[in-house]
Amino acid sequence: MTSSHNNTCQTVTWSVGDAPLDLGPCVAAIGNFDGVHRGHATVIGAAIEAARGKEIAAAAVTFDPHPREFFRHDDAPFHLADRAEKDRLLAALGLDRVVHVTFDDNLRCTDAAAFVTNILPALGVTDLYAGSDFAFGRGRGGDLDTINAIGSNIGIAASAVSLMSDANSAVISSSRIRAALQAGEVEQAAAMLGHDWAVTGTVQLGDQRGRTIGFPTANIPLGNLLHPAFGVYAVQIFEDDPKAGYNLLGNGVANIGIRPTVEDRGVLCEAHLFDQQPDLYGKRLAVCLKSFIRAERKFTGIDELTTQIAKDARTAREILPPVRQTA
Repeated sequence: MTSSHNNTCQTVTWSVGDAPLDLGPCVAAIGNFDGVHRGHATVIGAAIEAARGKEIAAAAVTFDPHPREFFRHDDAPFHLADRAEKDRLLAALGLDRVVHVTFDDNLRCTDAAAFVTNILPALGVTDLYAGSDFAFGRGRGGDLDTINAIGSNIGIAASAVSLMSDANSAVISSSRIRAALQAGEVEQAAAMLGHDWAVTGTVQLGDQRGRTIGFPTANIPLGNLLHPAFGVYAVQIFEDDPKAGYNLLGNGVANIGIRPTVEDRGVLCEAHLFDQQPDLYGKRLAVCLKSFIRAERKFTGIDELTTQIAKDARTAREILPPVRQTA
């Protein structure tokens, strides 16, 4: 087991076979919570409300790696948030504790009954909240009724939270958010998430070609993050300060893709920050996508590329509200 704190929210990693957590009882919301969208927030909010009524801790129990990643190794990247961003979003909802249960062969082989009688007590869970479609255990053999049937003998109860729908009565889901991002519909994705979607990660040293054409960029490999529609976006750029949290650096324009005009260096987010050139190498940033400007395309050369970047930057400035810079 490992543990850390995110402001007032404790983050714990626990694996089957570890000693039970010695953190006291909790009311927990359980799920993958990829992206921490509005539907997830509803489930977590119900758990927090119940925990406050019982005067015990409110927790989220989630899985790392994502079960899809465990079972389907060859899938294209699909994560809506990396672990650090997921923890930040969960903590922001007011949780006291986030427990990452390691999804490995031991967990895969755990049947539903053992999950209820062994794992939930080890995590200190007395009450569990989940979406009404939640299933768990080997072969997804258990549901919330299973927890109540077995848990009634050991002091564990489960409650279903209705799935949240949008204005068109369509259920909000991580799958729909992924599809929206892959179509470049970032505003629609943000409406379902309840927050802007962001590319997060550590800025890496690139070839510094952008500096030679007047548009220096902070380069962030997407890694296991979902690949949204390749192209150019109007963005807001934040620095993730370990102590102070997110700090808005300013507006900008970003290209996400494989850079077809120059050499391929994998899928990158190349973000240009307007009107300033701070040293961002090695820092963790969040590049929040605000609007899709155009699809990625190949240009005949650097001159044509430079002209188009300047046009994209003007478009982004027109889209984005002004940001007041602090001294």
